[in-house]
Amino acid sequence: MKGEDIDSYIAEFEEAVRMAEYWFDVPQTIKTFTEGLPTGLYQKVLEYDRPHSYEQWKQAAIDRQQLYMHMKARLWAHQGGSTPKPQSQQRGWAPTHQLSNPNAMDTSAGRTHGRIAGSEEINPATMH
Repeated sequence: MKGEDIDSYIAEFEEAVRMAEYWFDVPQTIKTFTEGLPTGLYQKVLEYDRPHSYEQWKQAAIDRQQLYMHMKARLWAHQGGSTPKPQSQQRGWAPTHQLSNPNAMDTSAGRTHGRIAGSEEINPATMH
């Protein structure tokens, strides 16, 4: 499942099952469906709903995901509507204050460049 869109996941999964001409209520199909769920969602469904058939798994996953989205929206509203930064904008382990100095050197991975001593005198085209 990509992101939090359970409906798209179910639609794509069911289309793949039909195209492969598989049955929905066989253990292998149910196992494949549950392996595509986020771990937290899988755990909640298994713990609280104990589904046995594909339809039970599907409905329980939809219900639990709706509860999760409702709680997430409610928490967001109680926190004044401030949203956390998306993962792509977070700096991970690096403190954000490190780069506040405009003269600071950015040494994060992929941003450093090395030079061979004396390379200024070498012409890369002729390597002399």
